[in-house]
Amino acid sequence: MLKLGRRGDNLTPHHVPSNAYMKAKIQDYTTNQGIAIMVEHLSPGKGGRHRQTLSYGTSPDLTLSPRQTLAQEVWDIRSIYLRQRLYNTDIIKGLQELIKLNKTTWLTFFDKGVITP
Repeated sequence: MLKLGRRGDNLTPHHVPSNAYMKAKIQDYTTNQGIAIMVEHLSPGKGGRHRQTLSYGTSPDLTLSPRQTLAQEVWDIRSIYLRQRLYNTDIIKGLQELIKLNKTTWLTFFDKGVITP
């Protein structure tokens, strides 16, 4: 994960898939290896977009395949931005890059049919 943003910018990295999921599925995984997209932490409303995500503060569903988890979490972010009428080409490109980075970083982990313990 690249260190982006700075103190006070109201942005935080949102890992997709969540760190909890990846730590449970990949031996020796560390947070710094995670792929993340920067999202607002405190605004708008209650806790910002980061806290609105399905994976924030919850245990991951380890019965889902890596591919299913990636798709679910990308869809979740997309839905948040759609609801707030902020879904645009920048968000689309960011999510596409997030998917690509996950697939190239973890090679076959997100391939169709991969089942993990």
